[in-house]
Amino acid sequence: MKVKLRYGIHFILGLLAWLLSMAVMTIITTETILPTLGITPDNANYDLLVLLTFVVNIMMCSIVFSWYFGGPLWFIMSWIDNLTKGKYEAPITRKNKVYNQHYKLRQPYRLYKEVIHNIHILSDSLQQAEVERKNMEESKRDWIAGISHDLKTPLTYITGYTTLLLNDEYTWSAEEQKSFLLEVHHKSLHLERLIQDLNLSLQIENVEFQIPIQLKRGNLVAFIENLITDICSNPNAAEYMISFHTEEKIIDSCYDERLLYRALQNLLMNAVIHNPAGTEIQLTLARKNESKIELKIVDNGVGMESETIKNIFTKYYRGSTTHAPEFGTGLGMAIAKQLILAHNGSITMDSELSKGTTAYIILPYINETSADS
Repeated sequence: MKVKLRYGIHFILGLLAWLLSMAVMTIITTETILPTLGITPDNANYDLLVLLTFVVNIMMCSIVFSWYFGGPLWFIMSWIDNLTKGKYEAPITRKNKVYNQHYKLRQPYRLYKEVIHNIHILSDSLQQAEVERKNMEESKRDWIAGISHDLKTPLTYITGYTTLLLNDEYTWSAEEQKSFLLEVHHKSLHLERLIQDLNLSLQIENVEFQIPIQLKRGNLVAFIENLITDICSNPNAAEYMISFHTEEKIIDSCYDERLLYRALQNLLMNAVIHNPAGTEIQLTLARKNESKIELKIVDNGVGMESETIKNIFTKYYRGSTTHAPEFGTGLGMAIAKQLILAHNGSITMDSELSKGTTAYIILPYINETSADS
């Protein structure tokens, strides 16, 4: 029964009960109490006493009405007021308990049971949102500290090597100069990736921003083979065994080569960064059905805890298990997911400690007509 209908019925019944009590009390007063006291209609104070009977009845009924209808309303308004102040617990009522010993609403409060239930849900939601906000703020603080370190580290290398090269007191050999320049180049690329992640993250954070995706038809097999070649050329991945398996030489689909490359690169480098040297990382590509393509990235590394899996695609989250000096931005996995979603795909992660991690990426077939549009 809706609150409005229930309230109307209870109000009408209460009004009828008040009128009935008024009639009964008037009869008892005029026919029993006053005659017993020897007060008759001829008495000068008779009308005043009858009027007093009405006043007492009105006061008693008002108290009952206030308790029955006003008590729950005060409870609800007090709770809402608490919510506006960041207090999520229900207000404590000393005189009238809201719940009985079986934690069921007492009779007056049942009149507003839907409202009280909805406020319970709202309170829980606000409390959960507050917890998530605090966790996000804490993650942001940790992330900013980590980003500061990540930016400072390659800058320190660049400054150090350039200072050595500019030192007139020592003549470096051509081989030494090349080694220094390679390190400077590597650290510069790392800085560039950090800045790209930051820029893309800020764009994705804007709710009105739509990732500018340009789909073109291509062979996913050749695309992934080129990607793995580039990854294996990365010095950070030199000691990892990265392989690619597929039963088909050509799997044509439509994708944005730049954005999909970025997403898969982030996923592969995440598997490298968070696992020790010697870890096997295997990619498999296959047609899942007539409308979907499945790409799996499987490693036999250290695996992840359930809490890490839960937050793996959360912005600013930086995994605690890492085996590389460069920890990443805490944005790579979140960006990878957004880029895959932009391809109308999906991604999920499965992991077990000491056994490894698997990323499941589903990409749709997109016909040439839709790609050109």
